Amino acid sequence: MQASKYSGNNSVSSNRSTSSVKIMEKQEVRVKLSSGIMEELMDKAYISVYDPFRELIANSYDANAYKVRIEIEDEHGCYVDDDGYGISDFNSFLTKGMTEKRATQGTSESGRALIGEKGLGFLSVFKIAKEVDVYSRPGPQTWHVHLTDEIIRNSIDNGVPIPVEDAGDFLTYGTRVYLRKLKKSFSVAKLYEYVSVAFSPILTWQFRILVNGNEAIAPEPPAGILHEKSGEGYQISLVDPYKVEDRKPVRFYNRGVLVKREVIARRPTLTGFVNTDLTLVTGRGAYVEDDQYHKFKKALDSFVDGIPDTPHYSNVLVQKSLNKLARVLEKALSTVDIPLPVEYKIVNEQQLAQAPFQVDLPKKMKEKIKQIKIITGTPRLPREVRAAKTTFGTVKEAQLSPSDLPVMTTSDSIILNLSHPHISQLATIPGTYRDLTLMTFVAEGFVDLLGTRNKEEYKEMTDKVVREMLKLYGQEIKQTSSQEKKLANSRQADQAASAQEPQEEPMETPLPSSSVSSESHE
Repeated sequence: MQASKYSGNNSVSSNRSTSSVKIMEKQEVRVKLSSGIMEELMDKAYISVYDPFRELIANSYDANAYKVRIEIEDEHGCYVDDDGYGISDFNSFLTKGMTEKRATQGTSESGRALIGEKGLGFLSVFKIAKEVDVYSRPGPQTWHVHLTDEIIRNSIDNGVPIPVEDAGDFLTYGTRVYLRKLKKSFSVAKLYEYVSVAFSPILTWQFRILVNGNEAIAPEPPAGILHEKSGEGYQISLVDPYKVEDRKPVRFYNRGVLVKREVIARRPTLTGFVNTDLTLVTGRGAYVEDDQYHKFKKALDSFVDGIPDTPHYSNVLVQKSLNKLARVLEKALSTVDIPLPVEYKIVNEQQLAQAPFQVDLPKKMKEKIKQIKIITGTPRLPREVRAAKTTFGTVKEAQLSPSDLPVMTTSDSIILNLSHPHISQLATIPGTYRDLTLMTFVAEGFVDLLGTRNKEEYKEMTDKVVREMLKLYGQEIKQTSSQEKKLANSRQADQAASAQEPQEEPMETPLPSSSVSSESHE
């Protein structure tokens, strides 16, 4: 922006008198806003108290800034400044749909992909501040505009122009936005975390953000198996983390700015980020579901479906405990004091993995003995479809709980939901406590199979099964410990015996008798 653009006299010197300053003020350019902006803005477009900072930082990025500073002065005010090109046209800056970003066809002067689309984001600052002062120096001098909610509404409703004033050498370059008389309080630590995550893909030496002097650093991806793919208008970087605590929702970005966090239903264990170049709704909280979005969504679903399942350490521990509890449940069902329609044979995942396991029963006994499998799996398809993926295939009739309980059941299976936090966190607790926690889930799953509808009856039957399993669990532990102790003693004895035996020299292998006799005969 040149001084002549806002002043009728381009030759005014820096040491001008008071009278000349007044003349300059009378010749100020006045900006009018298009109607409907505040109504759109206040319609819950920006929800978080930190969203206005995101919009100001995005504007700085689009102005080719290399550094953005956020300084919290006190509980009443703060400011955001940058070293970008400055605002060359306040009309475009404040008018929806007339932003300069449109004229450059999606890229800045340095070739950056522009973040802003609608020219509406700046006005989100009035969600948290009553007064806003904008200073910008795109050329030889600084320009200043003072804004309040009342000033903007007068401009919208009554056509009252908003003055843009000459601020001399207030800035040496760039833009500074003061937010005064804050309406809402916020945490500096949370603001730092917010901007670190919200701009993670574009935080490099070419674009830095500082919050009270602390530089925002993009979070590192967790340790795990990395899966990446790029295509037209998107970049996917997903991680199957090794640790349970690293399983967090995937972050979706658009042109480097956070849009949302979301768990991928097809693979809930995945984390990481997706960066797109799509159209967003006002407020940046969701994508516009146009043809380009559906094309991207199809590519993402196809990519996720192609990621192979990998056993996590926690899953292995859960399966080990379930193998033990399958034996305990089978014994408990033979002594528990509840009515059972048939006799049950409980099969664990270890048996199923060895071979296609099926109990070979006489025809007459098949009606009296039913085989139940205790296995692990994850919800594989949307809840309405009612399906779960296990090691042995997709179980389509799995009854997924409306509240996402850790247990799923079918007509002949109890499936422990590995994606549920109560199950996935079991790797962090000792083995005995893990067994006892899973015992309750197994008992609940079995009672589900019986089709009990009455809540009180369901609870009573579950308690009886758990109590019976607890009695037998102690015996199972003692028996297992005794077997392991005998095996260990046997190994120690074998090692001691082999150490005491004298080492004999190797003897030549004698020839077979038939060979000897034939030689002597010759």
